[in-house]
Amino acid sequence: MRIALDARKIRDGGIGTYIRELLAALAVEPGPHEWVALIDPGDLGAFAWPGARVREAVVRAGKYGLAEHLVVPRAARAAGATLLHEPHYTLPLGWRGPAVVTIHDLIHLSHARFFPPGAALYARAMAGSAVRRAHRVLADSAFTRDEILARLGADPARVRVIPLGVSATLAPRDAAPVALFRRERGLPADYLLYVGARKRHKNLPLLLEALARLAPASRPPLVLSGAPWSGDDPLARLAAHLGLTADVHFAGALADDEALARLYSGAALYVQPALIEGFGLPPLEAMACGTPVLSSNGGALPEAVGDAAALLPPADPDAWAAEIAALLGDAGRRAGLIERGRARARRFTWARTAAATLAVYAEAAGA
Repeated sequence: MRIALDARKIRDGGIGTYIRELLAALAVEPGPHEWVALIDPGDLGAFAWPGARVREAVVRAGKYGLAEHLVVPRAARAAGATLLHEPHYTLPLGWRGPAVVTIHDLIHLSHARFFPPGAALYARAMAGSAVRRAHRVLADSAFTRDEILARLGADPARVRVIPLGVSATLAPRDAAPVALFRRERGLPADYLLYVGARKRHKNLPLLLEALARLAPASRPPLVLSGAPWSGDDPLARLAAHLGLTADVHFAGALADDEALARLYSGAALYVQPALIEGFGLPPLEAMACGTPVLSSNGGALPEAVGDAAALLPPADPDAWAAEIAALLGDAGRRAGLIERGRARARRFTWARTAAATLAVYAEAAGA
């Protein structure tokens, strides 16, 4: 088969990681298949795919617009694709061949209040159309599968659960490169770490409220991935109100897995306070780098981390403050979490994700 994967969101956060890692793992899977990355013009040639079985085709269409429903199918057909894989909940209306769609979560529906007016209606319409028309639907977790069945009325026989993987390059880094990374980024030692978007369902106010309950003398610094927030950001205003402005630091852009591994490796504790997640990749990445994890029990997070993380409900800052202090003060418990975490992370590989996805492609093509 020649399979086209819509890679226009390759630089997005979680979905971008999914596209890059899945396509790279598929490219080295044995078999006669060929892969076409449907890519934005600005990203043409920007990624080094392994082997010689991935080619890129330019798609000039914005995300979530009318044009993508015509332009994406046209580009896939022009590239000779026999199957189209959409890595998000939109399956272009102009595609009539075998199709696979991945739905990572339905947070736009379950937590519609966190998104602009109309976003839930659009998500329901597009995701509903996708699950009706796609030959197979992929979910990252059993939790998301159940959401797809309950909220979209999908046919259970066409939905498959395929967990995500952890990059093989994410592993503990030695003290010297971690210290160099911290100096370059102006980061403190022994920090709490959060990696990811700062959307409302990520529940970052809980972390700030929890830190505010700890005595200043024993309060750990908090490091957030990405650029500093602006002064009018609601999180910045909350931090200022709680007297935490000096306790929050920003890691800046992370160019590659080496930078990400150093960021994870320098943390005393990784914290994931989300109200809901469709999977939960950053906690597993932290585990792979030897960092203990404190996570909420929202959505699919317990499914992802198993017994390798400390779990709390995502609504009690007093409990989070107490648990952060307890974990930072208990070396034996932290060591146990680190050991179980590294074992847990090894269970999730992109090679396994790719092999399972390839099997679903065959199902879709024969459906």
